[in-house]
Amino acid sequence: MDFKRLKYFQVVVEEGAISSAARRVPLAQPALSRQLQLLEEEVGTTLLIRSRHGIRLTAAGEAFYRDTRRLLDEFEKAKRNARRIADGQFGQLRLGVTVMHLWVPQIIGLLNRFRECYPEVTLKVESLLSGPQVEAIRRGRLDAGMLFFPPEDDSSLCCHCLYEDHLVLVTSATSRLAHNPPKSLAELNDENFIWFDRNATPVYHDKLIHAFQREGFTPHVVQEGTDNATMLCLVAAGMGCSILPAMTMAGAPEGLVSHRLEDLNLTLPLMLVWRRDSGLSAVRRLIEMAETESLAPHEVKE
Repeated sequence: MDFKRLKYFQVVVEEGAISSAARRVPLAQPALSRQLQLLEEEVGTTLLIRSRHGIRLTAAGEAFYRDTRRLLDEFEKAKRNARRIADGQFGQLRLGVTVMHLWVPQIIGLLNRFRECYPEVTLKVESLLSGPQVEAIRRGRLDAGMLFFPPEDDSSLCCHCLYEDHLVLVTSATSRLAHNPPKSLAELNDENFIWFDRNATPVYHDKLIHAFQREGFTPHVVQEGTDNATMLCLVAAGMGCSILPAMTMAGAPEGLVSHRLEDLNLTLPLMLVWRRDSGLSAVRRLIEMAETESLAPHEVKE
């Protein structure tokens, strides 16, 4: 059914006469009469009774008028929503964030500002490590993600750098390393090390291990943590040391200290990642917001 005919019908009913409705549309009166006739043929019943005094609705016309008015209202609403979604003003944004960034003030502030500026975009945040985020974005389960080291050879993904972090050695405040911190990675070869399973996020894992090995360091892993929060707790419990992004310390438990090492210089770019073919404007809005101010973490005192 032609929506234009429904709108013509609505105008004729509101005006009470075909002549005045034709001027309002605007459309020649014979053409408008023909459109009404075609509408009645399509519906299969008479909707309007014409007279020299104007028009009046049949019982079927009364019901059809009520129903089509609701239909046209919904149609207009659907068009507005589609335009607002296309402009990033409405809809849903499913965002992945690495576990540790959920407690980082800069990231929390960015997400809060996004919600304030776009209150009708439902922001659904899921806590995932970098590897699972990439897979979820590829499969369309996430619209975008905040993660380290997205695949470099995947042309289906787009990336925007939110900020660059650096690595620090994290130790218990009561440990020997806290009182006599090493200057290089090689001095950590005999230390108990808290690390994570490679299967959780292989690209990130391999980048770090290769950087360690170039400096003559192979971690002696005594315990694995499922995520950075768990690893921090294990270090705080005195089970060993670990190497983590500096921003991790923003929400670290009490009793931990971090140290910069001369050869621990791998840059960690936190990337906003999304599918190239997503066409979701809400992602662009988030990028634009991130570009308005620096998200670089405040330097953590060590």
